[in-house]
Amino acid sequence: MSWITRCPACSTTYKVVPDQLKIAQGWLRCGQCQQAFDSTGLVVNWPDAHPDALDQALQPAGQRLRIDDFLKQEDRSPSAPVVTAVAAFEEALSTFKPQALSPLQDKARPDAEQAIVQPDAQAGKRPPRSWLTAVAAFLLLLALGLQWLWIERHVLASMDPVLGQGLTAVCRRVGCEILPLQIRDGVLIESSSLTPHDGGFQLRWSVRNVTAQALQMPALELTLLDAQDKALVRRVLQVTQQGAPSFLVPGQTWEGQLHLVPEADLVPAGYRLFSFYP
Repeated sequence: MSWITRCPACSTTYKVVPDQLKIAQGWLRCGQCQQAFDSTGLVVNWPDAHPDALDQALQPAGQRLRIDDFLKQEDRSPSAPVVTAVAAFEEALSTFKPQALSPLQDKARPDAEQAIVQPDAQAGKRPPRSWLTAVAAFLLLLALGLQWLWIERHVLASMDPVLGQGLTAVCRRVGCEILPLQIRDGVLIESSSLTPHDGGFQLRWSVRNVTAQALQMPALELTLLDAQDKALVRRVLQVTQQGAPSFLVPGQTWEGQLHLVPEADLVPAGYRLFSFYP
């Protein structure tokens, strides 16, 4: 008995052998379009007619056509290359079966779960790093604060006497110095006078700190003038020569006096006195 099948791609009809189908497990390749297809359900049994019966059937019906004349026959006998190709094709198809993908999916799940759990584990390790960052930030702020305190120590000491005493005590230990501020026009000469006294002149003056901070005592410049307001002699009086304190607290007033003995032929008609920081 022969079997007939048809290519579903190009509709070419073939006569196949049962042994060939068993070896290839129903898979065939069309010799016309080279399309591989599963012949399951596409094979039809075709009984072989007896030669005598065939001759008798052909004699009365001369115009009857043989079906073999309309079928494209091809040698489909099994061969080693065909079996090898079909086996390779079957092996390639088996890699696309759903059962082959499940192990890969199962194997990939632990990695996915690990990828999801890993951020939580890393999140648990962040507190130590955050703690170190906080400590480093605190130390940096402390260093900046100490640096600012060192630069502005003179200003801070002049603003508050108690704070100034504390900063002065600290500076004695570390070897630094607290100096009063020097503000121009911060110490004003409120009054002054120059009068003859004991063969010379007596200079009297008073200064006042008009700021809200402790200021360093300024030096004084005394200029004796003639009748045309021209300078006859100029003299600078340092703080130590004045006998004045080194600084004045806010609002403090201090009065000083000096006895001056000019040259015998020097007769001043006036004077000029002003304060400055050397």
